[in-house]
Amino acid sequence: MVEEPDSGPSAVSGTTQSHMAVEPEHVQPSGLEPTPESQRDYAHAILRALNVAWILSRDQQIVDVNGALCELTGFSRNELVGSRMPWPFWVPDGAEPIFDAAVPDIGRAGYPRPSLPVEIPVMHRNGIRFIVEIVATPAHLPDGSALGWVTTFHDVSVRHDYTAHLERMATHDSLTGLPNRRLFQQRLVGEMASSIRRDRSLSLVLLDLDNFKEVNDSFGHPVGDRALVQTADRLTRVLRKGELLVRLGGEEFAWIVPEVDADGAWAAAERAREAICGAPFEDVGELTISVGLAMRDGLRNAATMYERADQALYFAKRGGRNQTVAWDSSMAGIQSDRFRDFGRLEQ
Repeated sequence: MVEEPDSGPSAVSGTTQSHMAVEPEHVQPSGLEPTPESQRDYAHAILRALNVAWILSRDQQIVDVNGALCELTGFSRNELVGSRMPWPFWVPDGAEPIFDAAVPDIGRAGYPRPSLPVEIPVMHRNGIRFIVEIVATPAHLPDGSALGWVTTFHDVSVRHDYTAHLERMATHDSLTGLPNRRLFQQRLVGEMASSIRRDRSLSLVLLDLDNFKEVNDSFGHPVGDRALVQTADRLTRVLRKGELLVRLGGEEFAWIVPEVDADGAWAAAERAREAICGAPFEDVGELTISVGLAMRDGLRNAATMYERADQALYFAKRGGRNQTVAWDSSMAGIQSDRFRDFGRLEQ
């Protein structure tokens, strides 16, 4: 086997290069039957011209790889060459279906055009998973006979991480790390639709720390911010599977509680209230929270459900704070300065 030539710098953060037609001097001229040795030499020449790449035969066997691919995956050339799908760096049940769907059937007669770029999960030898973008291009020997597929890799993990970071910034509160109002609106609409479709119950709990302006005025906003973070931590600890806690803004929080009856929703609201008033907070001492609860009860509009929970919260505040109040029809039509526009929501 020909010694692996220098493949250049690692492509972990590089950009996949275009295929370059390279024909070594010792490849047999057109018209002669290519030997396995000449095929390997030509495959080597192709790989030298690329960044992270490997050559795949028509029966899905790895013909050759370059050093950059070995560095990217952690597997040696000897471990990769000759292996068949699933290859050592393949993620079980993750990469193979995507590859098969994106890359044309390499076993059929004739060669189609190059595949479109497709992102596939792969796994380093050390078990770390990352995402690569691959393009499979049919390759031929100088005499026109088929060599196989030249597949280029481009590590796009950084791009994925940055995109995920931007998405999290858009949907999560920067102070507490909880989902924010935007994600809350999306989730409540989705839970409403699911509740209607499956004829299941749905509850919404709104929570507002009592007299929190006094905390900021007395101790300063940095201390107030720490109290908000501690509030989020305490509320998170009483969440159950399938429930969602969000920070709406300021000292206001919301809690979506699916698939529990009225008694279960009340118990959830009380767990939240007691989590806040049950022990003093660091720096500020005792805090309490008021809670408003609304059930779906035949509603088909998420904004109306939010309004009902907000009305119940208003009565909890007006009635002395540090209590849970469930919405009933006597509260309908009540308006207060603390009501906020929920935003445009689909039914």
